Amino acid sequence: MTETDFPAPPADRPGPKRRFSPLLLVMILLAGVGVGAGGYGFWTLMSYRMASVPGEAMAPTIKPGEVVLYRWAALPEIPRGAVVLMDLSAFPDSGPGEGRAIKRVIGLGGDQVVCCTDDNLIAVNGKPVKEPYTEDDNGYGRKEYRPFSVQVPPDTVFVAGDQRNNSRDSRIYVGMPGDGGVPLSKVLGVVVGMGSVLAADPFPQTTAFVEAGLPGDPVSDTGFRTSRNLALGGAGLVAVGVIGAIVIVVRSAGKRRRAAAIPPMR
Repeated sequence: MTETDFPAPPADRPGPKRRFSPLLLVMILLAGVGVGAGGYGFWTLMSYRMASVPGEAMAPTIKPGEVVLYRWAALPEIPRGAVVLMDLSAFPDSGPGEGRAIKRVIGLGGDQVVCCTDDNLIAVNGKPVKEPYTEDDNGYGRKEYRPFSVQVPPDTVFVAGDQRNNSRDSRIYVGMPGDGGVPLSKVLGVVVGMGSVLAADPFPQTTAFVEAGLPGDPVSDTGFRTSRNLALGGAGLVAVGVIGAIVIVVRSAGKRRRAAAIPPMR
């Protein structure tokens, strides 16, 4: 009986090698950058809030029903001419839950504010201020302001509506406790934009007080635009990176399956 030699079984055919795609790495990096940029933009955008203006006291600058964007973060100082969101509880005759109002700062703590000059202008520290944003008149072709003279208490601001004949503001409370000054703790934010957070345009800031010779630069804040662009751009990068990575992985898996299905060469 002879021993039969059997041929050795064929070696297993090696499957296709898995190689990491450089394009997949690019997609992952894109998604990572998007998370970082979008997260930072969203986080900084949270320092801005929206408010709707119900009345006509700030017309024509802000019409009733318009939405403004304000920065609620604490400010080292509030410049004259800034438009602010304030808590109405700052006024001595306010009832509980009266809400908020939007007014313009026309005096800072320590300022002497007087109305009116012979030209019907307010004067701050003896300097007449031409306010182009006030356009109301009393029907006789001239603006009509409530006469007053006040030294603004420290750590407060003195506010007025742009429609001076139709505004409940600091002028009414001169001679009462607090002399109409709004404590800085009752100022909720400075208006920096017009419109919603994702579509706001910069709010027109006045240089009237600087032009009158008073110190202090107007509010300059367009950071919401940068934050908005970062948030939206980051979200876009995340979407491109994730979708691109999924497509690359699916295509790579499909190629491996097709290669494995090809019968080995004999």
